[in-house]
Amino acid sequence: MTERIEGGRRLTVREQPRNILVSIITVVFRARSELLPLIESVIDQKNEEIEFIIIDGGSRDGTIELLQEYASCIDYWLSEPDLGIYDAMNKGVANARGKFLLHLNAGDALISIPYVQLTTLPHSFDVAAFRVSVDDKEFRPSFGLALRLCNTLHHQGTFFRRDKFPKYNIRYRVFADFDVNQRLVKGGAKIRMFDQLVATHAGGGASDTATRETVSEFFRIIRNNHGIAYLFPAWLMCKYHGFMRRMDSFLARFKSRGGLDQAT
Repeated sequence: MTERIEGGRRLTVREQPRNILVSIITVVFRARSELLPLIESVIDQKNEEIEFIIIDGGSRDGTIELLQEYASCIDYWLSEPDLGIYDAMNKGVANARGKFLLHLNAGDALISIPYVQLTTLPHSFDVAAFRVSVDDKEFRPSFGLALRLCNTLHHQGTFFRRDKFPKYNIRYRVFADFDVNQRLVKGGAKIRMFDQLVATHAGGGASDTATRETVSEFFRIIRNNHGIAYLFPAWLMCKYHGFMRRMDSFLARFKSRGGLDQAT
């Protein structure tokens, strides 16, 4: 028998109906120490326009006790076994009530909520994309042909209109967010880009680790959404980005040894 535990303000405090602008959805599994800084970063900026939802995969590392401790600041939390990270995200979306959805997970931190940009965004736009600091480097979203080849919208910086958002395909274990972005655009979704920095994200997760399974999933998404003709251009772009990462790493090591100083 699986154990289901839930809590939060929604279950304990009788509130008047709220006009919620953003539902921040967090999924976590066995990452209590990384979850706490995220919770605190959200609490620092939380108000009646912000809803905070946390879905835990049935952790037994003190995560449930942490959620109970902060229950008065979390609108809704749930802990139960799931079928993976995107199954948990679908549960979060199903429990959300805000106009926009934002995904922030353990290890991330909220910098700001772009109230002005979201409240003035024409309803014809389905997605608002913002910048994210990734390992001290700024990820700038883009939109166009490149999104058919790689994920140019960072998950932690993208606000989706809830009423236009499709479910994550849980058959994809690592890149279902990429699939959602491609399906939205393929379906005619309109996206607006903004320069504001909204969150920080630490790299090194499953999507940053190339294995036969993750690479296969990445290219399967492109093929399923846009056809086989985009596979080779996507492969070339991946090779280019891999080369640039290696060059950045080499230059960083070279500079740390004083090589650049000596060369100048």
